[in-house]
Amino acid sequence: MSQNVNRLNGRRIVITRSPKQAKRLADKLIALNAEPLVFPVIRFEPLESAALSVALQNLATYDWLIFTSANAVRFFWDHLPEIPNKLPKVATVGSATGDKLTQLGITIDYTPDQFIGEQLVHGLGDLTGQRVLLPRAKIGRPEIVALLKQNGADVDDIPLYDTVTATPSPESLAALRQGFDIITFTSPSSVRNFLKIIQEVAPDLSATITQAKSFPIGPVTAAEMEKQAIPVTAIPHEYTIDGLIATMIATTKPNR
Repeated sequence: MSQNVNRLNGRRIVITRSPKQAKRLADKLIALNAEPLVFPVIRFEPLESAALSVALQNLATYDWLIFTSANAVRFFWDHLPEIPNKLPKVATVGSATGDKLTQLGITIDYTPDQFIGEQLVHGLGDLTGQRVLLPRAKIGRPEIVALLKQNGADVDDIPLYDTVTATPSPESLAALRQGFDIITFTSPSSVRNFLKIIQEVAPDLSATITQAKSFPIGPVTAAEMEKQAIPVTAIPHEYTIDGLIATMIATTKPNR
């Protein structure tokens, strides 16, 4: 264990999540003697729509309710005064999403072993004649809907919230300019927004990005990094915060 601690000892690690979401990762990094730099690149804005209102009123008519992020869970239940007695079967991607549902007392009927939307759809199998409600971010990946429809589902893809670029504080920018060793990304939008912020307000840091180690939480985020020409140091075997940390430890040489 001491060797693992030493591998991240004193490393300055950028966390691109919102402050609230960053806390769990930051606390774990502090316990490993690393120095987390919380640099939020995303903020979330709730959306209202007639389609969402209709879906909530007819929730019992769906066969499956699918969540692909903890944020989707949070924004979805914000629209409901209480948890209905009768819910559709619930499917989810990711341990954080599942934890959020469990905290609400929601029974999860299916979670794939790999925390990827495509694996969830494959696991649900033939959905012919079944109605699926997919409440999620406005910029949700279209591949999941396409696969659900290929499996025969009637899908209502409802945008719950929008993901917009955050405005960095002078303090967080100053911390980045002091240098960093590692950058972490937990979604494709965090990759895009991080680069957008750097290009617009801190172009002097552009070269530093490619010099640092960069870790995605999973293959979907890694694909966006490659698309944006950010070198991927390694992809975790387990697409979770703990998996991300384990990969950073395994691929970082100890400080001497």
